[in-house]
Amino acid sequence: MENRNILFTTLLVCLPLFSLTAQDSNGLIGKQHKSTKLIILSLGPEYCFADTKESPFEQSFLKNKDISLGYQVNLSRRFGYRASASYTTFSGSDGASKSRSYSFYSTTWQMATVAQYTISAPPKTDSPISSSIYFFIGAGILSCRPDLNYYSKKDYKYKAKGDPNFSVIIPAGFGYQRNLSKTLSIGMELNVRWNFSDYLDGFKPPVSQSKSPDIIQGFSIVLGYKLHSKEVEAKKEEVQ
Repeated sequence: MENRNILFTTLLVCLPLFSLTAQDSNGLIGKQHKSTKLIILSLGPEYCFADTKESPFEQSFLKNKDISLGYQVNLSRRFGYRASASYTTFSGSDGASKSRSYSFYSTTWQMATVAQYTISAPPKTDSPISSSIYFFIGAGILSCRPDLNYYSKKDYKYKAKGDPNFSVIIPAGFGYQRNLSKTLSIGMELNVRWNFSDYLDGFKPPVSQSKSPDIIQGFSIVLGYKLHSKEVEAKKEEVQ
């Protein structure tokens, strides 16, 4: 069942990419615009809001980070999509609590595709300096390997050390981008990654004590490098 869910999610992520790329190649998106392609690199702190008692912001940045590499296509001045792969680590602890004294450190690999919509599109100008605000939402898959230090308790469920945990994720967030030149851009993103697993921290308390499925949240510096652009004109049908 788990393998079927992963296969279904992979198809769900890839099919829209193939469809949009085909429409872009045939000039079916928009009447006339520049289609641009970029390599995206992002780096920043990432935290897991899980079932440990201490705030995740108390953890070291070195153990709570996200590195992502992506390929982005802007189909118009407002709409685009991005496919990316991410390596993320996060940690948590019960802190001074003496009832459990749990602590964990998890490493994850993620693949996702998001649709991006620009709220404040740059003006129609050839000037290389412009900025924009956008939001994004999509779907992907996550593989997590938690390393949990704990004392076993009744009614708690645990993941064995190094045992992979797969989950569907829904990444979403807001971003700001500023173009530094015709090819380079820099920006910031605030992201949230909802998932359908409560084992990113390696354990699941009884229902009465469990908060919810674990949530990953963070922000990052985003660097973009434009590969090329091209004028795309839609096919026009003559009306007799």
